[in-house]
Amino acid sequence: MDTILQKIKEGGYRLTKVRKAMVEIIFNEGCLITSLDIQKRLSRLNIKANRTTIYRELCFLLENNIIKKIQLGDNKTYYEISAGHHHHLVCIKCNKVKEIVVGQHLEGQEKKIYKKEKFKVLNHSLEFYGLCSNCL
Repeated sequence: MDTILQKIKEGGYRLTKVRKAMVEIIFNEGCLITSLDIQKRLSRLNIKANRTTIYRELCFLLENNIIKKIQLGDNKTYYEISAGHHHHLVCIKCNKVKEIVVGQHLEGQEKKIYKKEKFKVLNHSLEFYGLCSNCL
């Protein structure tokens, strides 16, 4: 968390109350959060930020690779901290999302793709949809 805030300062950017709170909210969520949920949490913290401010801050955080944007099958946009690559388990009944790390196998696949297709994979997204242990 401190590293992220330091990166913003070192980039010559201001660390406003809203910006700092948003980073903390997204960081503490651990995995996927929507802009609406961010707005609700800011409100609970008595931090006033309208939708335009929230979207402007999300754009700033995206442009500076602090967060990444993910779209799941429910057509909602989610955000999470850009640290570490992982994938998601999505329950189709309760919509619970859990992160999961898939081993080195995918990196090997990316190398095979490059070798065979001369296509350099820069990023990928992989979500598994099913039922969580509570919904089984």
